[in-house]
Amino acid sequence: MSITVRLAHEADNRKILELVDRVYQNGLVRLGFQRQPDFFIGARIVGDEQVIAVADDAEHPDRLAGLTVISSRDLFISGKKRRVHYSGDTRVDFPYRRRGIASQLFMEQRKHRSTEDLMHGIVLAGNTAPLEAAKRVENGVLFDFWVSHTIETSFIYTRKVTPQIPSGVTIRAATQDDVPAMQAFFDEEAPRRNGYPVYDFAALLAGDPYYTGIRIEDYALAFKGGRLVGMLGVWDQKGFKQTRVLGYKGWVNALRPLYNGYAAMFGGMKLPAAGGSLNYTALHTPLVKDDDKALFQALIDWQMARDGGRHDALATAWTQGDPLAEVPRRYKRQKLLSNHFWLSYGDDPRPGIDARPLYVELARL
Repeated sequence: MSITVRLAHEADNRKILELVDRVYQNGLVRLGFQRQPDFFIGARIVGDEQVIAVADDAEHPDRLAGLTVISSRDLFISGKKRRVHYSGDTRVDFPYRRRGIASQLFMEQRKHRSTEDLMHGIVLAGNTAPLEAAKRVENGVLFDFWVSHTIETSFIYTRKVTPQIPSGVTIRAATQDDVPAMQAFFDEEAPRRNGYPVYDFAALLAGDPYYTGIRIEDYALAFKGGRLVGMLGVWDQKGFKQTRVLGYKGWVNALRPLYNGYAAMFGGMKLPAAGGSLNYTALHTPLVKDDDKALFQALIDWQMARDGGRHDALATAWTQGDPLAEVPRRYKRQKLLSNHFWLSYGDDPRPGIDARPLYVELARL
């Protein structure tokens, strides 16, 4: 086995997709996090720039052994716009694991990063072992990382609902005419959280690839006294990003029809036949004046009512300790815990980051 690590280009799309399709998360339900039909479309919504490193095996030139991506985007950090680099989509094919390929991929990435760069990533809760293994190379430590926050992802089950809208508030769908007010509200509210993506709604309307699949009319806007006080979008990404069920343990598959019947009556994520995708959509760009929990719940309910049961769930993520994190807990939901970490090829970046709540845009992971 002769492994060579290099930067990817768009002609690698087929081999990247095949690698992504081969790597799965095992359990009672075998899940694949896929990116059909074009890996690069999904990569461009994670960041507006990417450095994609892949590992070739000279003995098998038709397939890739591994992949990692560092995507760059502007986020608010300590109240100011800052370039931040997200390390994600690290995948090593099963036959190549425990061979140091992840470390080789990160060594390639280091060539394109400065020791001053602010970098971060997400891992499933308690699953830092791959990071510990990847950071160690023959001559010492390649990078270091610091777990900072627990992230609570909620798949809120959709149901028939009548939104309880606070007194004096009206909620409606956004139009292009709302963009100036949306931008002004965003510029005021988004910097209150670290990690909030910097948005340019004019670029969204112009079709910038960073906003692929977002439609202005999919935003719910809340007004009080004629002033914009809240916003929340929905983003259906199945056209370029899928959570596919690849198989079930035998007894789970046998009970699947019964479970789906229960989910249809009482709410839940229906389990498709093997090869099908989970049917959910993402909530994104949540902004609420004064972190008003009742208003945030009204926005979620409004989007749920508008969805009309087309999706099984609405997905959102909040770091524990955020004032709005308690709102998704009021719903029937499926919960997933993960950890956010800061990563650096140089010094610990945490002293330069203040104590504002951390926001993680689930739709851009």
